[in-house]
Amino acid sequence: MKVTCTYEKHKELNPDKRAIITEQKHLTYGEWYESVQQTAAAFSMEEAITRRVALFLPNDEVFLQVFAGACEAGWASIIGDMRWKRTEIEARLKQTSPDFIVADKRMRTIMADIPVKVVFSDDLPQWLNGKSYQEADIEENFPFYIGFTSGSTGMPKAFVRSHESWVETFRCNREDLGMSRSEHVLVPGSFVNSTFLYGAISTLFEGGTVYLLKKFNAAHLMRTLDNYPISTVYVVPTMIQAMINEGYHSNKQVTFISTGAKLLPSVKKTFRNQFANVPIHEFYGASELSFVSLIKDEADEKYDTSVGKVFHNVEICIMKEDGEKAVVGEEGILYVKSNMFFDGYINNSAETKKVLQGDWATVYDIAKMDEAGYIYILGRKNDMILYGAYNIYPQEIEKVLKSHHGVKEAAVIGIRDAYWGEKVAAFIAGDVSIQSLKNYCLKNLTAYKIPRIWRKIDSFPETAGGKISRQKLKERFEQGVYV
Repeated sequence: MKVTCTYEKHKELNPDKRAIITEQKHLTYGEWYESVQQTAAAFSMEEAITRRVALFLPNDEVFLQVFAGACEAGWASIIGDMRWKRTEIEARLKQTSPDFIVADKRMRTIMADIPVKVVFSDDLPQWLNGKSYQEADIEENFPFYIGFTSGSTGMPKAFVRSHESWVETFRCNREDLGMSRSEHVLVPGSFVNSTFLYGAISTLFEGGTVYLLKKFNAAHLMRTLDNYPISTVYVVPTMIQAMINEGYHSNKQVTFISTGAKLLPSVKKTFRNQFANVPIHEFYGASELSFVSLIKDEADEKYDTSVGKVFHNVEICIMKEDGEKAVVGEEGILYVKSNMFFDGYINNSAETKKVLQGDWATVYDIAKMDEAGYIYILGRKNDMILYGAYNIYPQEIEKVLKSHHGVKEAAVIGIRDAYWGEKVAAFIAGDVSIQSLKNYCLKNLTAYKIPRIWRKIDSFPETAGGKISRQKLKERFEQGVYV
């Protein structure tokens, strides 16, 4: 079953219903179906060796049309970031070997001499050629999506997802979140982040209406909420923080779905005060695992630090280092079982085997579960700091630092030390003194978890996925950048 398999039904039942709404264009389901079929026809005429296409396009209906057309024709789309430098583009293309590229016309210079065929956005009408798609025989459960892990250490890995894994996640929207074909879903972020691409594709699968913003802006998001019958908004925590910082309030009834990082309880409380009628649901997952758990807005506030309970089609197991299954309250590595896993990393079977282990999979998050079934993520084993005989998880310390007034962002890493093995180093952005943070940590952290090295910085290096890069922080510190 393809992620595009319902489009024909929507076209027949509701041809005039709006499928996609942007600032410049409105597409009905009748128009959407025809455009996807036309695009699939264009793909079917391309030379197919890997059946992969790299997309470097802005957030609009054209991106979705090319992506969905590739899906329909049995191709996998490699999601590129228009902000990448030439060296980054070359590295990602080498990793994934696309047959050709579809890129925005503004990238002509940076794409010059790329040894892969490129179709630019202003050439798309000619490329589409107006022909009809004749569906061909395609292998079962073929890949359709290729993204990149955040790459907190080393080169980001290219991961592959199949149609069936995403179609299974659509059930979570229906069963666990109560979403339906009547949804009006706002997608305010870049499709480079799979959260927002997922929000759009899952809505089109169900037959709802998707609203797109080319670029996130808190004011623009608020105007869209005021001017359209939005029922659901997909967000990441930085968007929530931006709306809070700019002082927005609303009594409109709309649901927010947040993922990407855990919302701090203090942020959640402030948001609820400013948006009284906006339930906010958070889900936890990973590129390799997809959906794992959900904490719904109606959960008691005492569970605000958790990532909720497992989705209806997910099982978990927490295993201690000694190989025994953890009991309630004990921490260990979180293992997941579901039908929503990724297929693996491209050309990296060794790393794939570390994640996919029989019926189970893990990204080595350290977790515990309470007696009510709520899951708490304590950190990731790969990020663990070894301080003497102690195992320290940076996320636990970061959570405390970020809860201090005036801290805009914080990152914690381990710095090599001849005696201790590693020392805890904290990097802080915001209007706050280091001494006040030290005093705050004394009250809120076990002594060995308190950072021994402190640095205030203006900005943080990021990974390809837009997250703070601990690896780059460590490299810069060792190079003497943060004196």
